[in-house]
Amino acid sequence: SKECLEKVTQTISFLAQPRESHLLLLTGEVQRDRAAELLGLRACNFRPRHSSKLGNEFQVFTNYDAGERLGGWEQEQ
Repeated sequence: SKECLEKVTQTISFLAQPRESHLLLLTGEVQRDRAAELLGLRACNFRPRHSSKLGNEFQVFTNYDAGERLGGWEQEQ
């Protein structure tokens, strides 16, 4: 939910101080816009999968180019 990601953002901002940190967020793809807006994260090409048949797709977002490990960032659309 929007509220949940906003609270996570507050916690991350507190923990990442005073230096810049590499952030990695694994959450539902529906959070794409919020992850970008609140944390400055971009989606990676890597697509995590889960064994249960959940209805939402997961996505990895980072504030750094994870390169080969996570397939780099998706191309901007």
